[in-house]
Amino acid sequence: MKPNDFFQFYQGEKPTIEQKHAILIHQAKGVGSYSQYRADNFLASMHDFVTNEQGESIIGAGRLMSKEDVESVLRSMLEMGKRKVRLLPPNVVSISETHITWTVPAQVRPMLFNITGIPMKKIDVPWPRLLMVANRNGRLAVASLKSNGRVGAKTKLYQAPLMNVYANGNVCTGSATLPDECGIDQLKAWESVMFDSAFSHVNNPSTLSLAGDKDKAVDNKAHYRFWLSLSKKKVDKFPNEHLNPLRYGVENFIENHS
Repeated sequence: MKPNDFFQFYQGEKPTIEQKHAILIHQAKGVGSYSQYRADNFLASMHDFVTNEQGESIIGAGRLMSKEDVESVLRSMLEMGKRKVRLLPPNVVSISETHITWTVPAQVRPMLFNITGIPMKKIDVPWPRLLMVANRNGRLAVASLKSNGRVGAKTKLYQAPLMNVYANGNVCTGSATLPDECGIDQLKAWESVMFDSAFSHVNNPSTLSLAGDKDKAVDNKAHYRFWLSLSKKKVDKFPNEHLNPLRYGVENFIENHS
């Protein structure tokens, strides 16, 4: 068990709280030669809050705590925390202390290019449905999906047809500002790392299947021309025939990036 199993630590914003109990820390003083305590020993006492004649909440009389008392208090706090239930959004596939996996629906949204030798350009293009994994080490991975259903162990994954993404799905985030956490509340921030970044180079030459040849390497210019063509034609759904299969299944992909 870790401290954050029991406590929400102060994060700079003062919360509204209800006082329950007080634990005071004491140092042993005036210890005699036959005492079981040393002068550098610390002891804890448990106190309830009581209301005085002025209606103020004050710390009442307490008693010294044994090891069993401390364990009992921590167990009670842990049980209270377990009763707090938070429902998962329908787009979340998996979540743990180290990662979160979720899907982003296919849609038309801007894509920014900053390729050497080509003027910086932002165009509206049809992004495919994506599976994203963020972990607490500040890493982001992405794959693409053809299906619109709930992601399961048998769902097929495809290479994300995007620049700045490696063959294993890792995203090259460069100098992007990354979220500090990987929880439900940070999903939009993680998505911004992908959608608000400028694509500058191809990390995976098999990221796209062009001209019916899935094994043909794709360079920066070919990648850019592909997206520019979709934008000019005002295509509103990503053409899934241009997706290349990913060699990982869903579970392996999540495990590798969590």
